[in-house]
Amino acid sequence: MYINNFRVYPSQVVWEITFACNMRCLHCGTSAGKKRPDELNTQEALNLIDELAGLGSEHITLSGGEPLMREDWRTMARHVKEKGMKAYIISNGLAVTEEIVDDFADIGFGDIGISFDGTEKTHNYIRQRDDSFAKAYNALNLMAKKGIPKFCAVTQVSNINLNELGQIRQLLIDAGCNLWRIQLATSTGRMKELKDLILSLENYPIMIDKILEFKADGGPDIDVGENIGYYGCKGSELLDGLPYFGCYAGTRVVGIESNGNIKGCLSMQEEFVEGNIRDSSFTEIWNRPGAFAYNRNFRKETADGECRECKYLPLCRGGCTTTSMSATGKRADNPYCMYRMEQKQGIACKDSEMITHLLSRFENLAVPEQHSER
Repeated sequence: MYINNFRVYPSQVVWEITFACNMRCLHCGTSAGKKRPDELNTQEALNLIDELAGLGSEHITLSGGEPLMREDWRTMARHVKEKGMKAYIISNGLAVTEEIVDDFADIGFGDIGISFDGTEKTHNYIRQRDDSFAKAYNALNLMAKKGIPKFCAVTQVSNINLNELGQIRQLLIDAGCNLWRIQLATSTGRMKELKDLILSLENYPIMIDKILEFKADGGPDIDVGENIGYYGCKGSELLDGLPYFGCYAGTRVVGIESNGNIKGCLSMQEEFVEGNIRDSSFTEIWNRPGAFAYNRNFRKETADGECRECKYLPLCRGGCTTTSMSATGKRADNPYCMYRMEQKQGIACKDSEMITHLLSRFENLAVPEQHSER
């Protein structure tokens, strides 16, 4: 079994506090738009925060939809802080004003993410609003001007904006944004109908090379998303030789939908819903025998396709579950893996001493106790 002597607890929570959104972005992984009729009310949300705190949760990210469209987002965020956890928020920036930035500062978010996807024409096309670029860029400038200690731009990379990564980087430098989170758009939500826009396997190494170039040149710190890289020469280089420990959905990460549905990761498809907190408590859902089996009960025998015989399987477990499932329909047959690509090209590189040690230690397919904080 992979999960062996490994503390399973909901350390990092990503919470879609509302399905309502003031945009209709092409790459939206959930096709957000109108508020769900059965979204959790304020008291239900506060009770759930209490429960998460009792289970040892450390970080709660308020997401959406667009979280600023929920009237009680401030109440929720403050309650997260009062319970000793770190509160994060990610917004498309459309509703961010100077007053909202003052609220961000007053609450003391551990991080504030603003979605930022390209130059003006491209960003507006992806976001399907002509004012979206100006509002998002203004949000970044406001936070820099007001001295918000930690905020970042979040970019979903696809075939649409791959060639603009250098221009995005310069825009962030000009805005005073010191942290850039780069993620890979997946074939979920609206993108299921726009698969030609998903970053092609031919373009994937180009993105990797761009990120490595940016990291070498300095500028904004780059936080590489969990669905990028994995192992191989360039995959390991992205993490400075540190090991990649794969998907933590349902073991250290959990996603909460606005109506109380629980998934291992908010980006995962609806077939991965484990239950609803109105039917069972979060604690009961989290601790239920057989819950989140795709990760907690993952074995070599359950791996699909080329991942099954990979030497990194004990550590990586096929990488990001959502990326693999959306690309191939299988839990561990992930084509977006630099090691897999480099193997087909006959490229080989030496593992770091740390990775070599871990591979020998976990040759019986047990997940390491430490975990990535990326």
